[in-house]
Amino acid sequence: RGAPLPQPLLKMGGAARCLSLALLLLSPLLASAQHRCRLGDVRQPDGSFQLGSCEELLLFGESVGDGGAIKLAAALAGNTKLQLVDLWHNGVGAAGAKALGAAIAKNTVLKRLYLNENPLGAEGAKGIAAGLAKARGLRHLWLTRTNAGDEGAAALATALAANHVLEALDMWECGISGAGAEAIAVALKGRHDGLRTLELRGNAMGDRGARAFAALLPTNKPLSTLDLLNTGVSAEGRALLREGLRKAASLPYMVLFEDAIGPHQQRTSWEEKGQKNAP
Repeated sequence: RGAPLPQPLLKMGGAARCLSLALLLLSPLLASAQHRCRLGDVRQPDGSFQLGSCEELLLFGESVGDGGAIKLAAALAGNTKLQLVDLWHNGVGAAGAKALGAAIAKNTVLKRLYLNENPLGAEGAKGIAAGLAKARGLRHLWLTRTNAGDEGAAALATALAANHVLEALDMWECGISGAGAEAIAVALKGRHDGLRTLELRGNAMGDRGARAFAALLPTNKPLSTLDLLNTGVSAEGRALLREGLRKAASLPYMVLFEDAIGPHQQRTSWEEKGQKNAP
C-alpha cells in the first residue's frame, strides 16, 4: 500500500483535494524549475547579478557581452549554489573571459562552464587558463569557436598540467595548429588523473599534432575519448595514431579521425583499443 494522504487533504472537498494533490505531486518539478534560471531571473536593474538559489544559469544567445560577464563573475566568485553556467554565443571577449577566469579560480562549486562561440581570442583563452590552473571545482569546459589559437592552446596546456580535476575540454574549430595541439598533448603525458575527454575537431593540427597524440596515448591513463575529426591528418599520421592506440594505457579508449576513401570523400574511423569498428 502507498503512503496515506496528509490529514488536511482528507478533509478537503473533491475539487480542492485534486488541486492540492496535483500541487503536492508537482512540487519537486516546480522546485527544480526554480533552480534553473535565466537572465530575467538574476539580473538586477543596475546590471548586477543576484544568483540566489540558482543551480543552472542558462544564458544562451543573451548577448551579455564583456560588461555582463564581468558582473556575473563578481557574483560567481563566492557563490555556493551554481553548478552550470551556459554563456554560449554571448559576445564575451577577453575582458569578460579574464573576469570569469578569476571567478573559477575561487569558486569550488561550479562544475560546467560553456563559452562556445564567444570571441575570446588568445587573450581571453589565457584569462580562462589562468583560472583553470587554480580551479578545484570545474569539471567541464567548452571553448568551441572561440579563436583561442595556438597561444590560447599553449596557455590552456600549462593550466592542464596544474589542474587534476577537469574531466572534459571541448575546443572545436579554435584555430589551433600542430604547435598548439602538441603543447596540449605534452601537458597530458604521463597523467594518472584529470582529463577524460578532449575534443579538438576542426583544428588543422596535421601530422605534427597526430605524432604528439600518438606519443601521449601509451602514457596517459584517464583520457578515454579523443576527437580529432577534420584535423588534416595524413595516412602516415593516422598510422601513428593507430600504433599509439594499440599501446594505449587506458581501456576503453576511443579515438575519432578520418580515412580518405576517394579524392573528395572521407569516412569516420572509430577506433578502440583491442577492437576496430571503422565503417
